[in-house]
Amino acid sequence: MEVTEDEEEEIRLEVDVLRKFSYHQNIATYYGAFVQKGDGGQEDQLWLVMEYCGAGSVTDLVKSTRARSLKEDWIAFICREVLRGLSHLHKNRVIHRDIKGQNVLITDNADIKLVDFGVSAQLDRTIGKRNTFIGTPYWMAPEVIACDQDPTATYDYRSDQWSLGITAIEIAEGEPPLCSMHPMRALFLIPRNPPPRLKQTKKWSPRFINFIEQCLTKDPTKRPTSDELLRHPFVTEFNERAVRIQVRDQLDRVKREVQIFDEQLSDEEGGSLEIPTIKKGGDDAARPGPSAVSPSRDEEEDEEDEESLGQETLLTARQSHAAEFSAGRLPQYTEDTLIIHGDETQGAAENPQLAALAARQGPAQRQSFSYFPPDSRRSTGGAAVPPTRPSTYEDPAGHRLSMQLPGVNGGVKQEGGPKMSPEIRKYKRKFNGEILCGALWGVNLLVGTDNGLLLLDRSGHGKVFPLISRRKFAQMEVLEGLNVLVCINGRKNKLRVYYLSWLRNKIVKGDDVMEGTRSRHGFISVGELDQCVHFKVVQHGKMKFLCIATKTSIEVYAWAQKPYSKFMQYKSFPDVLHRPVLVDMVCEAPNKTKVLYASSMGFHAIDLENGVLQDLYLPSIGVRTTVTPHAIIPLPRSTGELLLCYNNEGVYINASGGRIKDVRLQWGEVPSSIALIGDSHVMGWGSKAIEIRAVESGQLDGVFMHKRTQKLRFLCERNDKVFFASIRTSSSSQVYFMALNRRVVPQ
Repeated sequence: MEVTEDEEEEIRLEVDVLRKFSYHQNIATYYGAFVQKGDGGQEDQLWLVMEYCGAGSVTDLVKSTRARSLKEDWIAFICREVLRGLSHLHKNRVIHRDIKGQNVLITDNADIKLVDFGVSAQLDRTIGKRNTFIGTPYWMAPEVIACDQDPTATYDYRSDQWSLGITAIEIAEGEPPLCSMHPMRALFLIPRNPPPRLKQTKKWSPRFINFIEQCLTKDPTKRPTSDELLRHPFVTEFNERAVRIQVRDQLDRVKREVQIFDEQLSDEEGGSLEIPTIKKGGDDAARPGPSAVSPSRDEEEDEEDEESLGQETLLTARQSHAAEFSAGRLPQYTEDTLIIHGDETQGAAENPQLAALAARQGPAQRQSFSYFPPDSRRSTGGAAVPPTRPSTYEDPAGHRLSMQLPGVNGGVKQEGGPKMSPEIRKYKRKFNGEILCGALWGVNLLVGTDNGLLLLDRSGHGKVFPLISRRKFAQMEVLEGLNVLVCINGRKNKLRVYYLSWLRNKIVKGDDVMEGTRSRHGFISVGELDQCVHFKVVQHGKMKFLCIATKTSIEVYAWAQKPYSKFMQYKSFPDVLHRPVLVDMVCEAPNKTKVLYASSMGFHAIDLENGVLQDLYLPSIGVRTTVTPHAIIPLPRSTGELLLCYNNEGVYINASGGRIKDVRLQWGEVPSSIALIGDSHVMGWGSKAIEIRAVESGQLDGVFMHKRTQKLRFLCERNDKVFFASIRTSSSSQVYFMALNRRVVPQ
């Protein structure tokens, strides 16, 4: 049984406290401990034998009610019993330090018991104070939080009274104050904000409101002790016998409902199927999944969810692919097995050089675009030569495209050796809807359209698995380390987080296994946000931020680790001056982070800490010309340096708005998409060509000529592999794949 030093100390402390003080009626009785030897190489297990509390926690009781709230006399009864347990601990100079609804258990007879003494503390008998920063963020007292910043700060057992006051609000309102905020943000706000209060004061009696005020007194020296609170009218003037009967009735009703649900569940499923993680070597148990997620009441009442989720298309997977997914892997592939679609032979026949190249490459490698390196217009001797005439595909109307290369100043010239010869391929599958976004999941591609979410199998079969239908997916990003897909989708453009394990189950199980109310467990909404226009996930140190641009505000969320396992609000900047179009975040210094956003006026920055807004760059353009922002690109290996792309230009500035380079990036035409590829190139997708440029200098490294005029949209990239799609102009869209840095030896 391998345990860390901290875990060993926590176990020892809990056993020691339980052994000494669990004889009280409001503390779960400790009977003993034993070690179960592991069989067959398994680790030994330490078991604590304690009093059985079959009704679960107070939090469970609150969630079992329709209103997600308990009656006032029930709250009074629970608070009195908790105070009795705390009084016993405090008299023995013990601070619990983690009072919350989950640590207050209920027996089948409606007795209230305190548990979880792993973070409790024994007070020094002479000083009677502690200075350890510990507890659960939302329930922590201000004086406990202060110990994290001030080593001289101390606190005593009165910190438990604060936690009890927060717990009382949790029981009354279904959640503690600030619970929608990220835990780190909550720790910042609790000492600075006024003490929290009940939201609906008219709903509660003056006695309850005063009890909360007493518990949540900011100055710990003026906060009542547990014995003083036991004499408060709120916990003395209620009918205990009637409350116990009502609580027992509620517990019995919940048990019956759980029994009925379990029986129905076993009848429907007839067994369980364990789905391993999609990422090899990963631990699915360590990641959030649908089983651990319960939808909020707001999500259940969302009209869009009621309309759309019931209409989602569930996939009936073929046996071969179901076996691959259930074995914990997605189909593997090699780049040479991709399917190409298009009439290459005609264009190649018109150009002998390309025909020879196509013959060497074979049918699975023929390019459907023509690539020109930056020095393609000059021979090795320096004499000017006309560019090689590209092979041309004919569209249904027979139109062809020819284009002059833009001027190149100092492009990359490769002397001798193999030359970089990127190639573009097109998947055979045509999508009926317009492709709006894409993201790699393992080696396969998730495709978001204006009518649903699909998975493109990148094996030689090129099959497409529909996952969710009748819902627009405008933007998405896969975070495999967190087991989630972040996306903007739906009619209201809400920001949602789908669990990859749930999507995988839809492929493996298919049919109706995931239908019904359980299908709602596959996603959660991020806050109450709608009308989202763009988001960006940014890793800053140990924090993973989610920056969101809505039509009227900029929102910043951050990923909260277990037990929360979700994005939680960190900062909000409502009513920004200009309507956001793009958003990003950059770290200018170790403690200087800025949120960046683009609008039709230019580019702007907001200081994450003080909320100060500044204009980074406002292009000087004509009165009738508007700014069309394309991308905010933090330069690799830099601190706060940016490439801002708009219209057909790009400028280099720092996070304070100062120009860092005199060079101005100039695209040959106005791109429809611009993206950073790897850490060295930036690509622009125009209607006539795709340009590849060095991100640090803006110099042109190569051009792909289109065979016919068409608009393309960037989807995603990984390891110099780039995916983009055609923007539908007729009845269908297609996905393209580009492999950069593929080198061929000249013949």
